[in-house]
Amino acid sequence: MTDVKSDSAVDLSQYLYAPNEGVCPDTGEDLAEKLDALFDKSHAMQKGIYFPEGVYLTSKDAIMKSHNSLRGAMSGTVFRGISASGNAVMFGDATYENTVTNLSIRNIIFDNARVHFYGRKTNINVSYNVFINTVTATDMAQLTCSTNAYVIKGNVFMRGRGYAGVGLSTYGNAPGLVVEQNFLGSVTDIDAATPWIDGETQAILATLLERREAGLMTFDDAQGDFVAGWYSTSNLRKGVFRKNFFTGSKEMFLYNPATGEEDIQRDHNIYIKQYDQVEVVQNYFAGWPGDHPSGQLKFRNAKGLVFAGNYLLGTSFNARPYNTVADQWLIMQDTYIFNNYLDDGIISYWQNFVDSEVEAIRVENYLVFANEFINREATEAFITSPARTFSADQFLCAENRFVESGALVPVSGVFVETNIETLRAMLPEYASQYVDIEVIKP
Repeated sequence: MTDVKSDSAVDLSQYLYAPNEGVCPDTGEDLAEKLDALFDKSHAMQKGIYFPEGVYLTSKDAIMKSHNSLRGAMSGTVFRGISASGNAVMFGDATYENTVTNLSIRNIIFDNARVHFYGRKTNINVSYNVFINTVTATDMAQLTCSTNAYVIKGNVFMRGRGYAGVGLSTYGNAPGLVVEQNFLGSVTDIDAATPWIDGETQAILATLLERREAGLMTFDDAQGDFVAGWYSTSNLRKGVFRKNFFTGSKEMFLYNPATGEEDIQRDHNIYIKQYDQVEVVQNYFAGWPGDHPSGQLKFRNAKGLVFAGNYLLGTSFNARPYNTVADQWLIMQDTYIFNNYLDDGIISYWQNFVDSEVEAIRVENYLVFANEFINREATEAFITSPARTFSADQFLCAENRFVESGALVPVSGVFVETNIETLRAMLPEYASQYVDIEVIKP
């Protein structure tokens, strides 16, 4: 029996030790079949699997079952996809009907591999992993966690030139989704991200760079080729997105290896719609193409948004309801935007049609207050609302000021300047808990 290498952070008695089960690193062999067998044993014994430092090659998707927790070494455990097509292999289960529960994935460097869970999947935690060199369709995510609640913490998302795509995708998540302290960006952004990410994420980033320095991995410093950072395209309920560091390339188009051209269209840093209570707090948002609509943070038809204590650099908040949805989603309700710091950015509202007797967006409690703006000329409105709406009395603002002068920023449309204490008193409990939140700054 192979001696189990110690890892002070792991109780190895709770895990199968991969080399003892015939799954050894750095052998150069395709481990796809052995991984399948190991997952079966892990499921039967209800024990996770510990993979010591090294590179594990696999050419096929690894279908995970309940209790298939994967734990790597902080010194560098790499799952490298080597599929015949060149596309990233998948770890997880994308079949809705399959029940998967009680597992975690931690301290794995996914090199041309992705994680995907969909459907009847519960009690799953994906934390402190790296996703890099991921070959996917441009609308596919490195990490997909849908339908139920997940903990997604401290992960590193990187996409270099020729690897364009999405970072994180969630869909239809039940109450309890937590996305926190994840890093999405380039090597050159690591130092700036320190206030947002914890020690374990910093350690796995250091391991990633050490492996590159030793010639064990290959990737460029520029890792911002994200079409979108986070997609949440339907029915997120009572989720939290906090203290994440998201920054990408500022290019309008990304390199497409299939055509040899810069022709991949960007989407948004984050794009969410049809949610019912989501708390987006104390994050860092930057990158993407400046004032272009695809470079903004896009919040569509929904209710219950808390957007508070965020730092925006060269990007803007955009509430953007459309009429291309079911009638129940012709809303923009309970939107609370406060205590944010916008460096060269604005807070905008736009809809793709004008309210009429036939069709209108039902806006309620659209509150914007105590936001700070810097490094942008006052030649336009910094906070916008429709010029014509059936919900004119629902757009309220207070104490949104320029950092430099302390003057109120210009607003447009139907906004009414209101007493700030009146607006604070209007916050429901899930929003009022953040009323004193402060912005984290680099």
